[in-house]
Amino acid sequence: MPKQLGSRRGGKRRWWIVSLLGVILTLLARFCNAAATCSTADSEALLIFKAGFNDPGNILATWVNGTDCCSWTGVVCDSSGRVIRLSVLSPPPQRGQPLVRNPNFSGVVGASLGSLTSLRSLDLTNVNFSGSPIPVAWEGLVNLNFLQLFSTSLGGRIPGAIGKLVLLETLNIFGNFLPHTLPTEICQLTRLQTVDIEADQITGSLPACISAWKNVSVIRFTANNLSGPIPPFLGDLSALTILDLSNNHFSGEIPSTLAKLSNLQVLLLSENRLTGQIPPALGTIAPLISLSLNQNLLSGSIPPLLGSLQHLFGLDLSTNHLNGTIPAELGNLEALQTLTLYSNRLTGNIPSELGNMSPGVEIDISNNFLSGLIPQSLGNLVQGSLTASNNRLTGGFPIGLLKLGSVILSHNLLSNLSPTDPLPSSDQTTLSFLHLDYNRFTGPFPTWLSNLTQAIVILLNNNNFTGSIPVSLLILPQLNFLNLSSNPLATQLPAARFTSNVGILDVHSSGLHGAIISSFLSSFPNLFQLFLQHNHLSGPLPADIGSALSHIIGTLDLSYNNLTGTVPSSISNLTFLTSLDLSHNNFTGPVPHTLEASTKSINKII
Repeated sequence: MPKQLGSRRGGKRRWWIVSLLGVILTLLARFCNAAATCSTADSEALLIFKAGFNDPGNILATWVNGTDCCSWTGVVCDSSGRVIRLSVLSPPPQRGQPLVRNPNFSGVVGASLGSLTSLRSLDLTNVNFSGSPIPVAWEGLVNLNFLQLFSTSLGGRIPGAIGKLVLLETLNIFGNFLPHTLPTEICQLTRLQTVDIEADQITGSLPACISAWKNVSVIRFTANNLSGPIPPFLGDLSALTILDLSNNHFSGEIPSTLAKLSNLQVLLLSENRLTGQIPPALGTIAPLISLSLNQNLLSGSIPPLLGSLQHLFGLDLSTNHLNGTIPAELGNLEALQTLTLYSNRLTGNIPSELGNMSPGVEIDISNNFLSGLIPQSLGNLVQGSLTASNNRLTGGFPIGLLKLGSVILSHNLLSNLSPTDPLPSSDQTTLSFLHLDYNRFTGPFPTWLSNLTQAIVILLNNNNFTGSIPVSLLILPQLNFLNLSSNPLATQLPAARFTSNVGILDVHSSGLHGAIISSFLSSFPNLFQLFLQHNHLSGPLPADIGSALSHIIGTLDLSYNNLTGTVPSSISNLTFLTSLDLSHNNFTGPVPHTLEASTKSINKII
């Protein structure tokens, strides 16, 4: 299942690209075909193809016997009337429907197309061929230089006959083949510039003969079952700009010969079984804009030389066994937009030099063994994000981080929220997600929380906060989820009247005492879930609880408190609840009849 999911990465984007290509080809056909009369043999071949087709979108409606095929949708002819381009694309989805191909747009794979011997470009995209193999007859397409079979549900194997298409420059195959090795005949396609064979269950190792692809600039074998070492000879394919071998079973070390690829812009080796260290020489590939080595078994330290890649846009080394410190040199990557180092064994401090990167950069260094203070300089990464949860960070919270868009510092040893620098102005405070749960913060909630006017999620649970719940926090205009649970607040629910947009409020296990008052419940017109269990709340429930919370549609949990009296009959108005728990209290009297007959969950009422 992961490979199938991985094989669809970028599928929607490609669907729109190929659809746009179809429109362009149609316009080109009208221009080029004005003076052309279609070859009779080519017309017959196309009609045979159509005859085996189910076309609910009438994409091939213009393909009518007795008319000039050079005017048909997706067909382009040369001046002699021979078909040189054919594009058959699935009809677009209807408005509001998911962006998926129509499974009813289907048919036989079309062996008759093999007689279109002048064809230079063949594009069959999002067509359901129901596991049919590529016809051997296509070996007659000796003039073909562009072949795209994208999301066509082809079956069988890539035939060795493909080696006869010696003029091919672009080969793009995304099918549903049986497990098989690459036919060595494919190496005869020495004019190839783009090779994209994704999710096709290709097994075995890369054949050594592909070293003959001296003109190739793109090699993409994503989401197959290729294994063995990554061949060092790939470093000799000097025209390469993109090398994507991700989501396979390659093992062994990353060959340092890849550093010879002086034109390489994208190197994706993620989701394999690669071992050993990251070759420092990769830091000398000046044009690199994307380097992904994540989800492997790489060990050793991060080479500081990677900080020399001035054009690098994305660096992903996550989910490996990397150790040592984060190189300060990574702060030199001024073009970087994503730095992903999570789930390794990195130690030491967060380098302050990371604050030198461009505003907006997204940094994820979570699930490591980092320690020390969070550098104040990270506040320079305006509207970026910092995810550093599950580490051993200590000290305080740099107030400059409020200028970021997301700060996730859960599961650390942070203990101080008192600002040591001036608070950012209101127009600089752009934080939407603040996760400070599972730390060691103490004392009352800091007053600067009320400045987070853009906050959507605030998690402060599982700390040692005390004192009252600030109304100024509850009324933040964008706040949807607020978790204050598992803190020793030892306070009452706010009695002041207010209006909050919060949808999920969790204050369970926080030492709350006193009564649940109607004005508090009615202060949350958008409430979806309310968790007040495991507190010391007492007294009767408000008689109008059913009207105060009539809008709530998720969970109401008041269990494990000291609530008394009868359960108000108005609670039967909470007809949209999916879960209601009033158990482990001291209620008396009967259960309201309509509530007793409903499917709502009341575990115990005394």
